[in-house]
Amino acid sequence: MVLGLSNDIKVKIDSEKECVQKVSVELPASKVKETIEKAFASVQAKAKVPGFRPGKTPIELIKKTFQDAAYAQAQDDLLREGVLEAMKVKKINAIQTPVVHTAHFTPDKPFHFEFTVEVAPTFKVAPYKGLKLTRKSDVLKDEDVEKTLKQLLESNASLTESKAETLSSTHFAVIDYEGFLDGKPMEGAKAENFLIDMSAPQAIAGLAEGLQGAKPGETKEVTVKFPADSPSVDLAGKEAVFKVKLNAIKEKQLRALDDEFAKDMGLKSLEELKGKVRETLEKDKKQASRRDLENQVIEKLVEDNKFFVPASLVERQVEHLKSQQKKRMAGQGTAEADLDKMLEGHAAELKVRAEKEVRLVYVLSTIGEAEKIDVTEDELSNKINEIVKGSGAPSAGSPSAKEMEKTIRETYLDSIHSQLKDEKLFDWLISQAKIKESTGGAA
Repeated sequence: MVLGLSNDIKVKIDSEKECVQKVSVELPASKVKETIEKAFASVQAKAKVPGFRPGKTPIELIKKTFQDAAYAQAQDDLLREGVLEAMKVKKINAIQTPVVHTAHFTPDKPFHFEFTVEVAPTFKVAPYKGLKLTRKSDVLKDEDVEKTLKQLLESNASLTESKAETLSSTHFAVIDYEGFLDGKPMEGAKAENFLIDMSAPQAIAGLAEGLQGAKPGETKEVTVKFPADSPSVDLAGKEAVFKVKLNAIKEKQLRALDDEFAKDMGLKSLEELKGKVRETLEKDKKQASRRDLENQVIEKLVEDNKFFVPASLVERQVEHLKSQQKKRMAGQGTAEADLDKMLEGHAAELKVRAEKEVRLVYVLSTIGEAEKIDVTEDELSNKINEIVKGSGAPSAGSPSAKEMEKTIRETYLDSIHSQLKDEKLFDWLISQAKIKESTGGAA
């Protein structure tokens, strides 16, 4: 515990640059002497000296025998107490543990040392009321509904044997294939009765194009070149040969858009299906329009508020972004060995993005405090009840629902609070903005 230092300690902030403060400290000689005496007393209590019971060794012998150890302990104690008191005196809001760089310890003389500490940024938030935004149209067109209904038919189509003699871009192909690189079989590049949609982009670019015109039973060699930014670093920019046998040509058989199709989709009639599609698309349009407004707010706040943020927080956010991208790429089949290599190529981009996201957190937090925007207990409870209800749990108040609510509060309360606060904050910022309505363009 630091006692009696505030009036005697001398603290000076020598410099501050990019959220790092350099601080010089001087503790009085009286404090040095007091701390050394305490250090000797501490050593005396623990020292084991032949001929003396623990704690009973004469202090003169302790000072003679354990001087270096006591001085080292005293310096450590002075540094720890001095740093804490210095930050208290100067009201330093530390982000990271301070780092001591120089220390001049001499018994019976004032103790001088310097340390650097990463601190929260000091800034004045730029004007945020009346932001100029453009709201994309969220009006749903009839053709949007028709397009979605057609997509439903496409996704529920069946595949039948085609009477076509040769394969074209409108077909589906059932193939056996094996890939070779420099004449050697490629690992993981072999399959039988593999179905490909000739009209869709392929994981192996050029394969579908090379198969066009093939006849069932025919085997072709197709040369493909992997892109320079291929997820697999070992294949980037290289050519490979695929031996492909066309087993069968298939084509889609679309169903009729009628009541029977609607019933198979779990609805009573085609009109109800159209109504559900329209309802879903309208909701999606409104959500997309809202997200676009939020993104505009974010871009303007980041652009209008240029200040340095703590490097450690940026580094932490970079690691978080890397982790997210790794999970996403792994889910897309990218080999573990290639993930880090790919992310290295995006290091600068990730750092810029992380810096903006950290800066945005500070700006939003400042606005929230200034406008007294927070989340009430009722709002939290309503959101938790909404989550419980959406999970398919029994009615509110049942034992299982109460247990789920308890789990959510214990595990996710902070996250839910943060989400609700952000929503309220963006609601407020958008309500204060000058919004121009867009009459065209997709939401």
